[in-house]
Amino acid sequence: MKYLHQYDQQDEDLVPYDQHLARAKIPKKEGVSGKILHALCLRIGKLGLDVTSIALDIGLTTRTMQRRLQEENTTFVQLRDYVRFHYALKYLMEDGLSVETVTKLLDFSDRSSFTIAFTRWTGLSPGAFYKLYRDKSRFFC
Repeated sequence: MKYLHQYDQQDEDLVPYDQHLARAKIPKKEGVSGKILHALCLRIGKLGLDVTSIALDIGLTTRTMQRRLQEENTTFVQLRDYVRFHYALKYLMEDGLSVETVTKLLDFSDRSSFTIAFTRWTGLSPGAFYKLYRDKSRFFC
């Protein structure tokens, strides 16, 4: 996943909210990647998002799944990040859920881990992102 940065390196302008939404869309993928994205979306907010559980869901061993992902030039972590970022924006901006609740729904081990990931994706903490963009939020799937 190409990580997002809140500010453009050249002119340090704020990235428009709609651009964050576009980057948070879950990509359409074929093969094992598509099956994994589908399994992650079915589990999000309900069950764990660990590699072993997802491999079982799609009927592969963890090693076989990872080998097939390598053939598709992606990783499980990248695919899980796509889904987590998509739902992080949805849960925070559209549903108005707390950071604690979003942390649990996205299966992060703790709030700090979620905040680090969100900051990597957007360049801002979840709270700062919400305050900056709350009036502009128009989420679409």
